[in-house]
Amino acid sequence: MDDDRDLLHRARDGARELVHVAREGDTNGVFDALRKLTGDEGIVGSDTRMIVGQLVSASAQMMLLRVGNAPPDVTYAVDLRDEEEFAVPIDELEPPLRATVRALLAELNGRPDEAGFQLDLALSEQTVPTTLDVVVHSLLWTIGLLEWCEAEAQPVPSWLSVESCN
Repeated sequence: MDDDRDLLHRARDGARELVHVAREGDTNGVFDALRKLTGDEGIVGSDTRMIVGQLVSASAQMMLLRVGNAPPDVTYAVDLRDEEEFAVPIDELEPPLRATVRALLAELNGRPDEAGFQLDLALSEQTVPTTLDVVVHSLLWTIGLLEWCEAEAQPVPSWLSVESCN
């Protein structure tokens, strides 16, 4: 039980550090921080999987806050757009990104086991470029939602706030 708490605490610390580095605009620092956080295991290991899981979970929490009170039987979906604002079907995404989006949807729809399965799929390729793609997208979603929360004076997940570092 204590081991699970330690793992969760470490994953949240890692996620918070990546968000902090990325928000400062240090794109090279994100890779360096991820390498430091994952240590000997490397960025394609289980530590990264746990960090991404916390980013996806935090994003889902903030998205649900943004939606407000929804009927209990609602099913959430996403509207994906490319750079020119054209709709992109989820099945046209690269498999790791598609699985990451599906993990977010699973979290939004109260299916954490499915979210975990999708994150395992997203990171199954175990290559640095693929892993970084998943991490960066998860970070961008989290940062965008944090900025919305700040602009709207809405609470963020307590573990993700700057004050939780102190």
